[in-house]
Amino acid sequence: MRVLHLSDTHLGVDRYYAGAPPGWRRADDHLAAMRSALRLALDGQVDAVVHTGDLFDRSLPPSRAVSEAIEALAAVGRVVPTVVMPGNHDRRGLRQHLGDLGPGVRVVDEPSAFLLGTLRCVAIPFLRDAVDWAAAAALLCRDAVDLLLAHNAFDGARVPGFTFRPRPGHETVAAADVPLAVRDILCGHIHTRQCLALGHARVWMPGSTERTSFVERRETKGALWYDAAARMGRWIDLPARPMVHARQLSDLDEVLPGTLVALAPDLRNDEVAALVRERGGWVSPWARATPQQALFAR
Repeated sequence: MRVLHLSDTHLGVDRYYAGAPPGWRRADDHLAAMRSALRLALDGQVDAVVHTGDLFDRSLPPSRAVSEAIEALAAVGRVVPTVVMPGNHDRRGLRQHLGDLGPGVRVVDEPSAFLLGTLRCVAIPFLRDAVDWAAAAALLCRDAVDLLLAHNAFDGARVPGFTFRPRPGHETVAAADVPLAVRDILCGHIHTRQCLALGHARVWMPGSTERTSFVERRETKGALWYDAAARMGRWIDLPARPMVHARQLSDLDEVLPGTLVALAPDLRNDEVAALVRERGGWVSPWARATPQQALFAR
């Protein structure tokens, strides 16, 4: 079976950018990215779809984002079997928002085992403690599993400037926590795309479908096309909103129309903001210099 794997769509994200056109929403970019990824399924290029968490940006998403998600998922579910599970941003679960999307869409709010077409699957939504994750995996993966769906960090997963490692009481899953019956894990949560070798298993992480912070400004975004028979995958690239973190005036040379721009503290003034607008960029007042940016800035 050919599986389309996407994750971390963060529908409903809402941010203000000075200079953006009236009526424009950052959420429009995230919805467009999800629709672009699902086009592969609607065009018959895959046999199943899995979404491994953080469908929404907030646990209580805006009604418009819920309606858009229902429309998109129901449409793809009429074409191929589809699974969607919650991530840490969906910590209240998804079924209460999505309801019944028809027989083609399975909403998995709790650790579960099921068939996805001919594939034996286990889904473990986000759990805050790796001990709980390991217990759920041990219970559900006693027999051979074709795919394990997850939304946790795994030992060795990388984001700019940081590598996840297990520690007591933390979410990061170690190789020893993965049952021997599991060979391939399709995972969300980590926004940087990568395929991680984890003991006897591989963890495929397609990353987010759209850039969610300036930390991700240089990352290619998209989804994963996975061939279950061959146990091989290929990345699907999607267009992403350009971002620039300007720490000096020369960085503004990278600004093109529609670019989101975060300004370093010493560039926060009306003159620099005017230069950004002249180049067609939109200034972000909320992401100029957060502690996370300072840690991960490259």
